[in-house]
Order: sequence, then structure tokens, then C-alpha cells
Amino acid sequence: MKKFLLILLCPCFLIGQNYSQEFDVLFESKNYTKAVQKLEVYLTKTPQNLELLELMGDAYGFQRNWDKAASYYKQLRDLDPENATYHYKYGGVLGRLAKEGSKLKALGLISKVKTAFLKAAELDPVDKKVRWALVELYAQLPGVLGGSNEKAMVYASDLEALSKPHGFFSRAYVYENSNRVALAKTYYKKGLEVLNKLACFQTELSRTSHLKSHNNSLHFLVAKACMLHDTQLSIGQNYIQFYIDAFSSKDRETLEEAYMLQAQLFRLQNKISEALASIEKALSIKSDFKPALKEKQIILLLKP
Repeated sequence: MKKFLLILLCPCFLIGQNYSQEFDVLFESKNYTKAVQKLEVYLTKTPQNLELLELMGDAYGFQRNWDKAASYYKQLRDLDPENATYHYKYGGVLGRLAKEGSKLKALGLISKVKTAFLKAAELDPVDKKVRWALVELYAQLPGVLGGSNEKAMVYASDLEALSKPHGFFSRAYVYENSNRVALAKTYYKKGLEVLNKLACFQTELSRTSHLKSHNNSLHFLVAKACMLHDTQLSIGQNYIQFYIDAFSSKDRETLEEAYMLQAQLFRLQNKISEALASIEKALSIKSDFKPALKEKQIILLLKP
């Protein structure tokens, strides 16, 4: 139950425009407590200011205070019910509450999460992050609770219409989660083939805008595709490093999984000391992480 709720997803915490100069530094330095204090003062003067309410929800979200974040996103949704982002963020924090709460609480929240994401998708027909959320939701949710690979593929098709790479990687994700490994590898390969036609795919990620506006999990999937097909490993390494650097509580794959993938990419490049360092980072986060323990054995066999 807890595992599939990991994907009940991740609000994309965004900093507002008019107040960005004041709050950018606080958010970038992760000084969310001070940000909340400042926002409380502003909100006493303009309690229905949408930008301030969103910043407050974001600040609590970054602190993993899902109850408080949900209360502010709910206010936003109620004040502006035609705003897709507010529905998406509200659904995201409800998903986090479901994941970290009891099974009974989760069962009571799932329908609200689904309703929020579906409303966001209806309001914004070209929002990729919302469709990723629905792909992951339907792919991971058990059938008795409304999960459906068929429904997940509907939103994967929507993504493909918006962006070929997103479409192919989302299909790979669905196939992988339904244990159709061969089909998953096929679509990982298709995703890489499309990316190879984009000049920015070959450039340093820190100097390109390609994919940076999209959910961070796509970087993980690109790196995984490189690893599975043992191709363009240095590019895969760039993508997994980007994922690690940009990692936050809203990302689907855990940090220990990211370090293990990094280790696998290093191993395939015969960079054994780097691979060992990465796998140790994974195990420092979760010492009983069985896939990482197995990967460590493989690496140690290759150590000179």
C-alpha cells in the first residue's frame, strides 16, 4: 500500500513572480521557517492574496508539512477553481498525506487525489506534469482502488501527443510497472532515439533548458534507459547527476535508487571506484536496500 502511494504525487513547488526577489533567496537557501514568518506578516494584510497563499503552501510543502500545505492549496483551489495548478498541487499534497498516513486514511484520500488531478488535466490540456501524475497514479494503484494500465496508457498517449520523449518514457514506465520488461526496454530505446535527434540532448544539462522545465523523474528514466541499453553512458551519467542535484521530496524515485543507478552507470563504464562510492551513498541512506547490496557484490568482484 505504501509503495504505490509513493507516486501520489509531488506538487511542483513554484515561487511566485511579484514576491520572487524577496523569497528566491529564502527558498534557495531552504530557509523555509523564515519564509513562513515573512509570509504570515504579509497575509495578515492581504489574506486572500493568491501568490502569497501559494508561496505559503510551497514553503510548508518543502518542510513536508503536508497538512498545512494542503490547507493553503485548498484555499487557493476554492478562491480560483479554474486554476489547474492549484488542483494539481492540492492533489499532490493529499497524495503525500495518503502515503505517510494509515491505510484507512489513505483509502479516504485516494478519490480526492484522483479528482484533483483529473480536474487539473481538464483545465489544462497541455500540462505534461499533470499527465505524468495520472500515468503514475493509474499504473501504481491496485485495481480494486481504481488502478488501470489501460487508463495509464491513455495519459501516456496524451503525453506522446505533446512530446514524443515524454510519451515513450511514460509508456516504458507503465510497461515496467506491469512487468512487461521487453516492451519497457523497447520504449526506453524509442525514447533515446527521439532524444538523440535533439541537439540539446548532447549538451551539458546545466547549460540547456531542455527537460529542465519538466518533472525531474524524466531525468531518472533517461539515465535508466542508457543503463538498460548500455549506450551513451556518459550522457546517462549527466542525467542521473542532474536528478540527484535537483532531488526533492516531490520526486518519485528515491535518492538511494538514484545513487544505485549512478553506480550501475559507472560500473558499465568500468569506473569501479566511482561505482563503489555511489553504491555506498545508496547504502548510507538505506542500509538494507537489497538491490544496492546485490550491486555492491557485483562491483566488488570487478575491483582490481
